[in-house]
Amino acid sequence: MNGERILVIGNNVRNIVQSAAKSGYKVYALTKFIDSDLILFAERVFLIEDENTDWVRKRGEELSEILNARVVLASGYEDLHLTSEILGSDPSGLESVLNKLKFYRTLERAGLPHPEVLRDYEGDCIVKPIRGGGGERILLAPLTQDKLSDYLIQRLIRGFPCSASLIVGKETTVIALNEIIAGWGEMNAFGFRYVGNITPLVVDKELEKKLRKLAIEVVNLFDLKGSIGVDFVVDERNEPYILEINPRFQGSLDSVEWSHDIFLFKLHMDALSGRKVNPPDPKRVAGRAIYFADRETLINHTLTGNPFYADIPPESIIYQKDDPVVSILASGNSRTEVLKRLIERKNLFLGLQNLS
Repeated sequence: MNGERILVIGNNVRNIVQSAAKSGYKVYALTKFIDSDLILFAERVFLIEDENTDWVRKRGEELSEILNARVVLASGYEDLHLTSEILGSDPSGLESVLNKLKFYRTLERAGLPHPEVLRDYEGDCIVKPIRGGGGERILLAPLTQDKLSDYLIQRLIRGFPCSASLIVGKETTVIALNEIIAGWGEMNAFGFRYVGNITPLVVDKELEKKLRKLAIEVVNLFDLKGSIGVDFVVDERNEPYILEINPRFQGSLDSVEWSHDIFLFKLHMDALSGRKVNPPDPKRVAGRAIYFADRETLINHTLTGNPFYADIPPESIIYQKDDPVVSILASGNSRTEVLKRLIERKNLFLGLQNLS
């Protein structure tokens, strides 16, 4: 294992690169965002200079060959078709997962619970992109008809969002259940926008059992491998509904690793090698939250090397309003304690940037 080369391709890859490097691999990155801490863990970072899929595919294949590295596909490029060896789910089989209309049709045939897809606006409903994630571009208000071809209408389920982190190999194993933080005003996020996670999700045993069972059932409907995430919304009656599958490493990676004292990349590779995965119980409550700029923001101090911050921007970079700026990490004995520390560390970050 030691010294084996991995190329990670994705929009944001710091968490995967960090986990892989700590698991003993030599890791390279082809990405849109060159964070200061990404440079700490990657052997070398290459910038995605052109978002055209053909450019990324050719550049990925070129780097994979030059570096003699196998490839891990991350957010935004889960279904990138490469001639290189892919460490994870086969991109050619992911259309039925990433296309939400096709995904929900599969769930309907399987009899698995999900928010109802509607033909027209009726009652409380949302409009969401057929492809995409992170809670982006999800609206309560109707869209004009000319835009609706790229969207679907879905029944609004009032409740709380959560997720399951799984490893799929010879067996499908739930590693952790996580609370999803969405639309948290403390981080300048509103609506359905993804902010982060708290691990573990603390719910009653009956709901926990339902979530674990549903996560395994839905993942096993598809040909998936390695680290996989399933998102849910739980309604006011404590009934879970499946929202989507993330056929890749998820944003919850940091909180899962901090909570369980594990490296998810190692478990991912163990599963791909046919080894049995035995996840430990959580040791503590851990959280990650993304801070979004509420104004034009100049970075004066990077905090590189500080363990309580991640996806750290380099000095002198300027962010625009609503841009994701930095991830904040915390652990503690309870959810309340973790949330308090996330806010305190956000305020420290703002003070260092002269923004408080």
